[in-house]
Amino acid sequence: MLAAERRDHLLGLLARDGKIVAKNVAADLGISEDSVRRDLRDLAAEGLCQRVYGGALPVSPAVADYAARQTVAPDGKRKVAGAAVALVRPDSALILDGGTTALAVARALPPDLACTVITHSPTIAAALLGHPRAEIFLLGGRIFKHSAVA
Repeated sequence: MLAAERRDHLLGLLARDGKIVAKNVAADLGISEDSVRRDLRDLAAEGLCQRVYGGALPVSPAVADYAARQTVAPDGKRKVAGAAVALVRPDSALILDGGTTALAVARALPPDLACTVITHSPTIAAALLGHPRAEIFLLGGRIFKHSAVA
């Protein structure tokens, strides 16, 4: 079976069964578990499944489509951002994840706040470019387009 066929088979199993058990798939297809794991890693990197010990599960809604998540509960994100920003003191160090709620936090930070922000999200780093007193550390690596993080 070709890699593309295995990939389609794995996605079909995920849609039908709601999970993939690497050991079972390897036995069913007569291939090594390493091949299945490698295929699952590739699918996970594309945001098509969530890797777990021994196999894979469907992608959680929080990991899918970054642009769509920006429109989910914007008022709630602003409230969370306001509460988070109220905890930040001048000269604080913040570690911000790459989610859309963390982006709301970054946007809610006062432009004149002196702080250090560490993130793996180019989106969050870009949102803070207009904050002259914020020192921004962007952790690098491969960009995962489905979640806009490195």
